[in-house]
Amino acid sequence: MSGSEFPAGQTRPFHVSPAPLGSCVEAWSGYPLQFGGMRRHGWQDELAAELGRALAAMSFRAGESLAGTYTTTDDGACDAENRLFTNPGASCFPRNVASIRFERGCGPVPDPPVPIDLLAGHLHYYRYCAASDFLTWERDLVLARWERVPRVVPADGSARPMWLALRRAAVNGTVERAAPALADGVPFGVRITVHATAHGPRSAPVISETFVDGVIAAFYASAPNARAVAQALAPKLPGISPDELERLVGLDWTGALFPGSPFIVKGSFVQLSPCDERCLAGEVTITPDARGRHVETSGELFTLRPRVRDTSVRATERP
Repeated sequence: MSGSEFPAGQTRPFHVSPAPLGSCVEAWSGYPLQFGGMRRHGWQDELAAELGRALAAMSFRAGESLAGTYTTTDDGACDAENRLFTNPGASCFPRNVASIRFERGCGPVPDPPVPIDLLAGHLHYYRYCAASDFLTWERDLVLARWERVPRVVPADGSARPMWLALRRAAVNGTVERAAPALADGVPFGVRITVHATAHGPRSAPVISETFVDGVIAAFYASAPNARAVAQALAPKLPGISPDELERLVGLDWTGALFPGSPFIVKGSFVQLSPCDERCLAGEVTITPDARGRHVETSGELFTLRPRVRDTSVRATERP
């Protein structure tokens, strides 16, 4: 059932509310918006479409990013970047948005302007605005950083090329570790600058998941089943030898921030599954300044601390 098919007077499971002058877009739903093709409810497609129409009216000043904050009454772990950018789909966002920020919000969910049908007992809130910094979190301790690491393997829609690029950089000593391994439960953030070539990329919402997941996955320790992972990875990374992949997967480097392995292997199936639910804030910015024919990335990982001021309240003006 789509949102337009709800009978008059029936409580709908979502509401999208653009703020005055296109400065902010807010949305509430009684079930989290899932990735296209995996949505359990037909009305989620209409939610994505309404969100896209509202976002199209937003305006940006120089230096501002499209900043999304996801807040929910559900305390369970979730991937904030997915909830805000990947799950709505690239078509929801204005073309050539070169910089995005994502955050998991703190505090209570702002009250919706209309009643919302809570299908699973929780309220989910999405807020998009133009901002030049994080709104809910602050950078604290820098964990690691890197500068202009080339991504030699072309984009394939997965996080594997970015994982490979940073893992190779770790071997070459071009990743700087600035702090000890991250303790369990400590939230962290990520900043990624994508130095694009003349061929792109150009849209940060399109590429954000592959870069964020690839970066996080690269900072894991060695995989105990390195040979099995390498054999499963080899067909998906043509031109990279299984022996090199095994060395990279099994790399026991001092720069590792997370224990264990981000790889899940079942036969020939291999999946990257990093701890992105602990990444509560991040930014991905594209700049068209690659120095060669390969896309390069710079960035850092850092711990987070909440901002002192309360940003959980509803806002209608630029911060």
